[in-house]
Amino acid sequence: MPKLKEKEWTVELLPVRTADLETLRTIAVEAFAEDARRYGAMPDGIGTLAWHEEGRDDGSYLAVTAGGRLAGGARVFDLGEGRFRLGSLFVDPELHGRGIGKAALQNVEQRYPRAVGWSLDTPAGSVRNQRFYARAGYVKVGESRPDPASDFCLFDYAKLPLLREIRDADLFGQGSSPPAADESAYALRQAARAVLLDDAGRMALMHVAKDGYHKLPGGGIEGGEDVFAALRREMKEEAGASIEVTGEIGMTAEYVADYRLIQFSYAYSARVVGSPGESNFTDEEREGGFAAKWVKPEDALELMQNDRPASYSGHFIRCRDLAILRAFLERH
Repeated sequence: MPKLKEKEWTVELLPVRTADLETLRTIAVEAFAEDARRYGAMPDGIGTLAWHEEGRDDGSYLAVTAGGRLAGGARVFDLGEGRFRLGSLFVDPELHGRGIGKAALQNVEQRYPRAVGWSLDTPAGSVRNQRFYARAGYVKVGESRPDPASDFCLFDYAKLPLLREIRDADLFGQGSSPPAADESAYALRQAARAVLLDDAGRMALMHVAKDGYHKLPGGGIEGGEDVFAALRREMKEEAGASIEVTGEIGMTAEYVADYRLIQFSYAYSARVVGSPGESNFTDEEREGGFAAKWVKPEDALELMQNDRPASYSGHFIRCRDLAILRAFLERH
């Protein structure tokens, strides 16, 4: 395939044509050749013409074009109730590293505006894929083994509805942040947060006395954790509580210019199991005056609305957690 110039990298999704099926099959086999070599497996059936014909016939298959040329494909499955699953997304290996996969994934999501959630899986050993999907807003939610007799493992990923994007300009006015293009170099942090209720309907709220604001309990997802493991750990550390997750709220995206950081926060509703114990704050949190309190959600909203954070990061935290709490209250 001729090398595409950067100005020609306009990526589009088109219905799959019968005349392109064999070419797409060849591209798919080449795209997943590394999986076949490393794990002895690639997506089930993708190397057969029947797989591609099935996608054409059931309407789940889309061709990815770059500069008007066939560059790959995607299978998208409607699971009902606004849930969609990305079955496969592949790009010609000769075109890797040019942003085509990123643009194709964005186009897929935009094609289904009524979606309230996305899911997919990727091999546990494919760090490249995991980084790609994490930067696109997906978070690990579990693991699965298609064949219990095999060591081959898949990581399951999900993307929640976006509640709010937050940038310096939203908090401090125009001219306070660098050009958006710089965000591609920002480090990524993923975090798990919760609106956590006890049996009396009170909500866990962290008061950060030093900086003058309140926040939801939660924090960063550590290496090897899925979002639910991180959520259980954070609720135990900050609220002293064992929990049961009761629902999804959504996600927020913070683009923090001073720290050159993108933070995706995945928010869930949860309830306390048993009786809360003592919080186990870090030394840094204790120095910041962290303290857990239990208040009605409506009172928590008023407290957060009246906060005037003294720190740069506190303004992001307040805006983020207000978006999460308001979304929760709208549904309850």
